[in-house]
Amino acid sequence: MGIPKFFRWMSERYPLCSQLIENDRIPEFDNLYLDMNGILHNCTHKNDDHSSPPLPEEEMYIAIFNYIEHLFEKIKPKKLLYMAVDGCAPRAKMNQQRSRRFRTAKDAHDARLKAEKNGEDFPEARFDSNCITPGTTFMERVSRQLYYFIHKKITNDSNWSNVQVILSGHDTPGEGEHKIMEYIRIQKAQPDYNPNTRHCLYGLDADLIMLGLLSHDPHFCLLREEVTFGPASKRRSKELANQKFYLLHLSLLREYLEFEFQECRSTFPFKYDLERILDDFILLAFFVGNDFLPNLPGLHINEGALALMFNIYKKVMPNAGGYINEHGVINMDRLELILLELEIFEKEVFRAEVYESKKQPANEKQSFDFQKYLKTFTDDIKALTSEQKDFYVTIRKFLSSRDPYLDFPPNLSVTNQRFIRHIANELHLSCAKLARADGTEHLRVAFKDLAFDGDDEVEQDEIERVLQKYDQLPLLLEDQLKQEASVEDDFIQWKDAYYREKVHFSYFDEDALRDMTQRYVEGLQWVLFYYYRGCQSWGWYYNYHYSPKISDVLKGLRVKIDFKMGTPFRPFEQLMAVLPSRSSALVPPSFRELMFSSESPIKDFYPDDFALDQNGKTASWEAVVIIPFIDERRLLDALHSRENLLTDNERERNKFRPPTLFTLAENYTSTFPSSLPYVFPDLITRCVEQPYQLPSMEGKQYLVGLCPGVYLGAFGMVGFPSFHTLKHTAELSFHGINVFGNESKNPSVIVHVHNQRQALTNEQLAAQYIGRRIFVDWPYLREAFVESATDENTVYQKFDGRLEQRELNENEKKLFERKVSSKSREYSKRFGVLSGDMHFMLQVRPIKGLQYTQEGALVKAFNENVLDDYPIQLVVDKIAIDDPRFVEKEAPPVEVEYPPGTKAFHLGEYNYGRPAQVIGCKNNKLAIWLSTAPGLDASWGRIIVDDAKSKKRYYPSYVVAKMLNLHPLLLSKITASYLVTVGNKRENIGLNLKFDARNQKVLGYSRKSGTGWEFSDKAILLIKEYMDTFPQLFHILTTHATKENVTANDLFPKEEGGKLTAVKAWMKEKEISSLHRVALDEDALDTENIQMIEEKAASVDSTYQVPRKVFGVPRYALLKPCQTKSLLHRQTFSLGDRVVYVQDSGKVPIAAYGTVVSIASHQLDVVFDLPFMSGTTLDGKCSPYRGMQVEPSMILNVTDPQFVVTTRAGTARKNKSETSTSPSRPRPTPSSRLVTEYSSAYPTPPPPSTSAWAKNVETRSSNDQSLHSVPPLPSGNTKLDNKPIFKPNRKSTQANHYRHSNGHSPNHRGRGGKRGGRVYRPNSETRDVTKKLNEVQIQD
Repeated sequence: MGIPKFFRWMSERYPLCSQLIENDRIPEFDNLYLDMNGILHNCTHKNDDHSSPPLPEEEMYIAIFNYIEHLFEKIKPKKLLYMAVDGCAPRAKMNQQRSRRFRTAKDAHDARLKAEKNGEDFPEARFDSNCITPGTTFMERVSRQLYYFIHKKITNDSNWSNVQVILSGHDTPGEGEHKIMEYIRIQKAQPDYNPNTRHCLYGLDADLIMLGLLSHDPHFCLLREEVTFGPASKRRSKELANQKFYLLHLSLLREYLEFEFQECRSTFPFKYDLERILDDFILLAFFVGNDFLPNLPGLHINEGALALMFNIYKKVMPNAGGYINEHGVINMDRLELILLELEIFEKEVFRAEVYESKKQPANEKQSFDFQKYLKTFTDDIKALTSEQKDFYVTIRKFLSSRDPYLDFPPNLSVTNQRFIRHIANELHLSCAKLARADGTEHLRVAFKDLAFDGDDEVEQDEIERVLQKYDQLPLLLEDQLKQEASVEDDFIQWKDAYYREKVHFSYFDEDALRDMTQRYVEGLQWVLFYYYRGCQSWGWYYNYHYSPKISDVLKGLRVKIDFKMGTPFRPFEQLMAVLPSRSSALVPPSFRELMFSSESPIKDFYPDDFALDQNGKTASWEAVVIIPFIDERRLLDALHSRENLLTDNERERNKFRPPTLFTLAENYTSTFPSSLPYVFPDLITRCVEQPYQLPSMEGKQYLVGLCPGVYLGAFGMVGFPSFHTLKHTAELSFHGINVFGNESKNPSVIVHVHNQRQALTNEQLAAQYIGRRIFVDWPYLREAFVESATDENTVYQKFDGRLEQRELNENEKKLFERKVSSKSREYSKRFGVLSGDMHFMLQVRPIKGLQYTQEGALVKAFNENVLDDYPIQLVVDKIAIDDPRFVEKEAPPVEVEYPPGTKAFHLGEYNYGRPAQVIGCKNNKLAIWLSTAPGLDASWGRIIVDDAKSKKRYYPSYVVAKMLNLHPLLLSKITASYLVTVGNKRENIGLNLKFDARNQKVLGYSRKSGTGWEFSDKAILLIKEYMDTFPQLFHILTTHATKENVTANDLFPKEEGGKLTAVKAWMKEKEISSLHRVALDEDALDTENIQMIEEKAASVDSTYQVPRKVFGVPRYALLKPCQTKSLLHRQTFSLGDRVVYVQDSGKVPIAAYGTVVSIASHQLDVVFDLPFMSGTTLDGKCSPYRGMQVEPSMILNVTDPQFVVTTRAGTARKNKSETSTSPSRPRPTPSSRLVTEYSSAYPTPPPPSTSAWAKNVETRSSNDQSLHSVPPLPSGNTKLDNKPIFKPNRKSTQANHYRHSNGHSPNHRGRGGKRGGRVYRPNSETRDVTKKLNEVQIQD
């Protein structure tokens, strides 16, 4: 199934299914499942023309780790993380895998030949993405890295330590997504399964939607990256932090599908069951495409194939007698009804594209109009053949007879069978196909008990109208009969040509055609079994490259299906089955000769050249790859003859292994060796692993449909949206939904919300809702506080509980009208929601989270910086289940909140932000060990920034125009995007230094003030070089400065091509396209200044510490990692601020120091002092493994402390320091500050909550700078004279093994706060002094 096409079709038909997720808008999930192969491909290679050089393998591993961490951070599962890598697949899947890998290798080979022909550079070494196949050495190495990574995260990350982690690797048979579904399927069969378990499945495959639906768990979401179309898909940031993710809510998709089939409630003569309809929907989708069978000809998702299937389903099901998909088993008789209707569609396609086209000139032939067919097609009968007239007369007589049924002769034509079924349906008779003893089949028409609301007279009247209609139908004329016969003959010849071309046998070869159609029907059943019960045959596969014609599938419906389970291929057997000879380096050396040698018995399995057939598809990747199918017996015989040549390591790699379960063991520690020596250090781990076995199914059955006790609709779990929280109706209509930038031409499900508050006046509504907590953003819902209300004339507010009104002025009225128009258009065109006139709007502040009071209680906090408008009819008063994340709590006692061993950060004015550990509590005050850092300077980042800003000058554009002697309008054009028409194309000759429409600037080159654009010295030098290099061009541009549309002929009248090519080449040399764009409101340092910060950090040892005991610490003087989100979002930041990472989860090591280098909206870019495994380059702005985009609540600003707790000792020191002559620290200008929230209500921070630091950090060894780590604080059970042991940070004299991309090691760091300061190296005497300092007690 085409993933982008299906996702686009679904998003436009059901527009509210997909929700762009924000950090505070994600439901709670119990289980997170990762289909790992999408991650592996994303992190190891680009989807380009194979011309990019390969990444170093260690960078691939770190990218994989980052991706997993990023997904885990977003979802934060409470119970389980299940990572599933594709293992050996069933043969039915291997055909697709084989085609893809052959195509990949051929495309890479062709790209190299093309580059060599054009004299272009092409990397000598290339990453062969075919190595992402079970059994390769690469996959073995990936598994080893994943084991290391899981141990590291469970040991060091508090969010990971509380969940079970299961890794099903490449050495466990089965596709990743199907191993996940097997886990869910078996868990559901267990008696202790929670029916309201909340699932989140990450993956890129459209089939995951079907797998999620068939689980019948409504609390199920799919997580995937944003899907973009057109130019937007090429402008993505490379930083993972900037990647947008969407949740596809299956709870809403289920309700949309209920809308889709709502008419079936009244038309089905059997019990209506949404769960059974969902099962049928999954089966119908198989015809449009899946990974195991080719789609039926003419059925394309983007053209409306699924909509066609829905229409047919709703038409035939009232006469079907039941559902098609019987819990994973196809009812062939009912499927036949669908296929009979699809045959009509196929004939219409033939008429439009072949039969009628013969009458048109070659250049006027038209393709089949799918949408027109869906809108206008009707199967009303206009005339009868003589045979059909006889059938009608027979049925008419049967109605007045007393016979219980009427049998028709066998072997009727498909057209006549369809006619009999059609008339029987209109007359409310049942019609079924029965088998005789001799094996033939015939139709039987019989009466059925179907009264219309108990009124027999109404039913009789309708039957009389139908009979009267057929009595008046004329017979087809002779010419019409001849024409129909001619159409039928041509239709047969059309199908014959298809089979001859595609599968090389004739339509008239009945045995060959029957074999093909039976194999296809077997495939439908195999796929359905695979989805519902797991693999029922490892060896079965569809042995044709093409599907039969739709009308011929009927010939295979009576096949006897009997699958043999068999066994999966071993890893090396699968490698040899799916890899081309161009990827021979990936198979064991002893097998490679089988791919090349002329003596090889399987040489024909590995062609280098093969045909590609677009087969009616438009995209090149959709082409059919014509390569031979693998003969299993020949392959296995050839491999067995060489197995004795395998090494011991290869034999191990060729074995199957069960999944592995990882958990945290509190009282266990061991050393986990580095998975990549000289890059990753050894770990001290508290993680234990054991083989994982799925629970037994003995005496149990798979649960079909909904679990008993599941919460649905308005009573569903919080965060899983439902339309049923408001009264509504829905319809399918053409509405012009705009999801991807242009209006859809297809119908969408439009939801009509009923205003249940129409009886109340606006004044009554305002009195009722202002000051209340409600739920907005329907249907997703989030809590909000109502601050005011507005209608077209009045604003309503409450003061001291009293409602007051104020009339809007004219400007306010116009603003209100614009808001109403914008909201109405957004809900209508983007979301497909109609709710009537939005004449009354509530102004609300959305919930932000829980906030600590000074007493230590948790209360709800609403966003003071956001005031959103919501129409009253889309507001929900209350929900069935409260969100446990926002439940207010009373303050616990200090000793309960801070038991001994609790780890936190100190908020005193001295040693602000330093790590601390609680050792006791007395009289509601705490005793702590404090990691002090004497002499550590927190201001040097600001100094570098201020120095850089003082040297960087910006000039208004009018001044720049005078300096360069340029026309001001030409300066404006040339510094932006300046498009020149060249033939039918538009080429850009602008420098792209400013982007007005996108509100973007280029760092270090441009900025926008209140008076307009300004440019730096660097920008002026670039423009001047452009002018000096192409003086003639600028002379002509000046003469055309005011001209709107400039052509290349205007600029280069004599040599259009050559000059323009030279301009483009100069821009490429200057790397204009690589200049870093940022939003206008983003304040950021350029690469040069960031490099200066990195160099300064290299001379500072931010890990140096001296431990001290401190007594009498109040609870609000400590900041625990778990409380940072509810407190630190109120911080302000400036460029150059020194910060410390204060969370015990996520990608950055706890207590890591860094410097703020970019401020944008509510995100910060920080360059950390030491490299760490998950670090990035911040889109190329800093060195590898040093950067990270963080939220303000993740870090503590130590340059500008904003939560300082003042003590008596601190006040005395401060008074003493005020007499000194040291200069005050420079304060930032307002333009360089990020204000996440201003609040002066809490001069001291609120008390901490529960949780603790991760129990361990990575061990430091001779290669101690290979990861960013800080000397660990002691664990709670380590004692030495009742004091923890602290060791000063000692640098190894051995070679540093961590390498940046330039091959150099990071510099060793000293402690000095100033550049050139004396490097601190503790000796034995110093250590003795440190030991004594440990005993010093500092009283508050």
